[in-house]
Amino acid sequence: RGGGAAGPAVAKWAGLAFWRESPVGRRFVPVETDYWFERGYRLMRICDFVEHCMTADAKKEVPPGLSMGGYVAQHALLDVIPELADDIITPDIAHCGSDGYLLRQAFFGPKGTVTPLHEDPYENAFCQVVGWKYMRIFAPSESAKLYARDGDLRNNSALEPADILEGEASSAYGSRDAEDQVSGRFPKFVEADYVDVVLEPGDFLYLPKGWWHFVKSLSTSISIAFHFD
Repeated sequence: RGGGAAGPAVAKWAGLAFWRESPVGRRFVPVETDYWFERGYRLMRICDFVEHCMTADAKKEVPPGLSMGGYVAQHALLDVIPELADDIITPDIAHCGSDGYLLRQAFFGPKGTVTPLHEDPYENAFCQVVGWKYMRIFAPSESAKLYARDGDLRNNSALEPADILEGEASSAYGSRDAEDQVSGRFPKFVEADYVDVVLEPGDFLYLPKGWWHFVKSLSTSISIAFHFD
């Protein structure tokens, strides 16, 4: 807890005035309108995107898709806007990759945005900067129960719905009977062991290579993932 709170971003980026009034707010970012790019993406000024996040958080009706109508995901924000990089301290562990590889990616979106269950081919030092984010984590030993897709997307799960919290609430994956037997569309997933956590502003989480994870924003959220190998 609090391992990523040393830099000024946690306090500075949480203020709406920073994004609305500073020159940074007039820069453009690519905004996904759906996780699988079925509806493409659009360019928005950051100040306008922040307004979108505030509006989306206040709505009672949830927009279709996993991106809540707009999500800045896997974006090299700190490289595109170098002045923002001064607000974030790179975790020491992110400098430990044997190949010297380091990729900084931003995830910025409103309440309800979902990154479906997947695993990455690199180490991940994940810093929660603004807002709260739910994460569910599965060890590689649980991979056989997570229904990996085929082909190039085999590091992604084929679970439907992709929002695990929604799927569990509706028993969409399967359920146990009186004899403790599991049936349903994804019975192995119901038996998978996991740990979960709610990340708060300033929290830091290390995700080893190959560990599966599902992520959902509980409020407007900004996270920076330091990928290294």
